[in-house]
Amino acid sequence: MQYKQRALLAVVDELSARGKSSRLMIEKNLFLLKKEEALDEDMKFYNFFPYKYGPFSNMSYFDLNGLRLKGYLDEDEKKPRTTEKAKDVLTSLNPNVRQKIAKTAERFESDNEIKSYVYGKYPEYTVKSENSKIKRTPSSPGIFTIGYEGRDIDSFLDSLIRCEVEVLVDVRRNPFSMNLSFTQKKLSEYLNRVEIVYKHIPELGIDGELRKNLETPEDYQKLFEGYKESLKAKKKELGEIVSLGGKNTIALMCFEHDKNMCHRGVIAEYLGLNNIQVGHL
Repeated sequence: MQYKQRALLAVVDELSARGKSSRLMIEKNLFLLKKEEALDEDMKFYNFFPYKYGPFSNMSYFDLNGLRLKGYLDEDEKKPRTTEKAKDVLTSLNPNVRQKIAKTAERFESDNEIKSYVYGKYPEYTVKSENSKIKRTPSSPGIFTIGYEGRDIDSFLDSLIRCEVEVLVDVRRNPFSMNLSFTQKKLSEYLNRVEIVYKHIPELGIDGELRKNLETPEDYQKLFEGYKESLKAKKKELGEIVSLGGKNTIALMCFEHDKNMCHRGVIAEYLGLNNIQVGHL
């Protein structure tokens, strides 16, 4: 079991002992543990993005359901409690971490109280909220690139929302990933929930066969030189990107974290030669 999942069980245990383990209370406790108790310094912790009820983590939601299926939580989805099976896991938690969790669980007595506190102190996480007091202004059109390597879906969505991206353009030839959150179907679903349009332009991808046996910087340079040359025949697809970027804030997405190791960086460079500015997230 991942350490952050143990911490999640401890949050549920502390809150349920106080009779306030609602889904919202659990979620906001996790958020404050990250923001105000720096729990992400003790372990690889959950990330959050602005959603309908303020900061939200898909991964914590997924883990809650998984822990229930494995018998560590009871069947009450609205106010879950830990089971006998969870006791050994809870005793293995670092005492300092458990103390931080207990301290945070004591702070708020109701969903409305913790929600009001989080909304007031972290308004940047309310931009997608149904009750947000932030006046949203139309974003400026523009083009960015982003890679999802090393990110979970929550940190990825947070980056897009902070940059006010309206359209995500997937430039992978094959929109599949070992991280299932970034397969085409799942990714488009996550984006739709935060009102970001998903668009796939496979013609701008690189054939997987060409990516095999890439080991040195010279190998990548040779690949990207050939790819850059191929872009001369992709006027329609590049024109579509320019058109989208002239109306909306868009982000070109592929896998690699470093744009210099990814063909999206070549696309950005090619557009730059035509005086089209591209930023990188």
